[in-house]
Amino acid sequence: MKLGASLSQRQTQKLVMTQDLRQSIELLSLSTLELSDKIQNELLENPLLDELGVDEKTKMPELFSIDEVKRLEKLNHEKSTDVNWQDSYSLEGPRSYDSEASDRNQKYIESSTRGETLEEHLLNQLRLIKLTKLEFEIGEVLISMIDEKGFITDDLSIVSKEMGYPELKVRRVLQVINELDPIGIGAKDMQETLLIQGKILFPDNILLHQLIGEFLSDLEKVDYKKIAKNLKITEEEILSLARLIKKLEPYPATTYQGRKIDYVVADVVVKEVGNEFNIFINDEWLPKLTIQEEYKELLSQKLPPKEKEYFQTKYSSAQWLIRSIQQRRQTLQRVVSCIIDFQVDFFRGGIGFIKPLTLKEVAEKLGLHESTISRITTNKYIQTTWGIFELKWFFSSGVKSAEGGKESSKKIHEIIRNLVKEEDENNPLSDQDIVELMEKKGIEIARRTVAKYRKVLRILPSNERKRISSLKG
Repeated sequence: MKLGASLSQRQTQKLVMTQDLRQSIELLSLSTLELSDKIQNELLENPLLDELGVDEKTKMPELFSIDEVKRLEKLNHEKSTDVNWQDSYSLEGPRSYDSEASDRNQKYIESSTRGETLEEHLLNQLRLIKLTKLEFEIGEVLISMIDEKGFITDDLSIVSKEMGYPELKVRRVLQVINELDPIGIGAKDMQETLLIQGKILFPDNILLHQLIGEFLSDLEKVDYKKIAKNLKITEEEILSLARLIKKLEPYPATTYQGRKIDYVVADVVVKEVGNEFNIFINDEWLPKLTIQEEYKELLSQKLPPKEKEYFQTKYSSAQWLIRSIQQRRQTLQRVVSCIIDFQVDFFRGGIGFIKPLTLKEVAEKLGLHESTISRITTNKYIQTTWGIFELKWFFSSGVKSAEGGKESSKKIHEIIRNLVKEEDENNPLSDQDIVELMEKKGIEIARRTVAKYRKVLRILPSNERKRISSLKG
């Protein structure tokens, strides 16, 4: 076989990701608020773009706090008992903590001043304490190491060596920080911050300190017998101590409200009028873009090559942006309309009627790619009769029904939650009981699936629910 170099021509097709195409794709995944920022930046950077028909009286959209939206998506989940330990704390990681929704008025939000950060809040308190210059410098370093939960997870012995200060002095300063507001800030983990808070708020309750310091993991498992045996107290006393612990804050940084609350705008509003659903894309308040006529005329004139290239590039970019915004709007309208077609029972009857739905099903119906559906439903919120939901919320897996169809996992969650809520506290439902009740409703589900969903909903096993119920009596 003879080897050698040669030249040949071959015609192929390939997709070239141009800057304009990339921009068009990026616009799909932007929320309405993010799109507004994008448009404002383009108005500043592209001299050919102009805002059409500016109306100072254009009404800003209603704002909703993200915390409020999340509460709605969790369907106002109520705790099964006032001392259900797992509903609040876990040594494995943080639970979610809802804050009160702030004023929705946009004027108030725009006029509100930037809140004091947690770091500034702690440093201001530290300045009021009688410390040496060296101690204050150590305090500054330690405060800068506090993470978003309120912990300092770094090894203090290593930190002390790096700072060049005695470890004992560093620990003394940290102890001062632990007692600042919020109490327990700067602890190494949840257990330590609860212990610090317990000692400060309940200084004489030695049993409480022992429970937190030695048996917190057992309390999480609701192993009251083991705790009672070791502390030589009754299970009723343990229940009382658990109530005190629930008053403490496991992640102290989350209680500090110096920062502004994040808000979202409902990108789409759906209203039922008669037997039809009207879809409103909530973007009327966004700037309407056009290309300035005088710059269009410039392009037809004889200009130096560099200037002509500049204006042509900006003209092309402006045209593409205007088209991309319109395309984004049309795609969002089509996708929401398709979701309504699939989930019409939900829009008419509520959460109990949600059905399983995949990106692929919507993509196939609209003749679009799954990635397009994924992007257009990212960071978008829809306002319905039943609350505010993320568009992604409507996509979920399902379990088989007796009729051969599927039921949404979200619907199954709601059924399990209601069954447990309505159960006899003295004779709570086991996972197998729930399986059998589901079968009567025409839903086929395995016991292990019930157990998995129960854990997702943070519902204790039946034996532990019964134990808590007996202690309450």
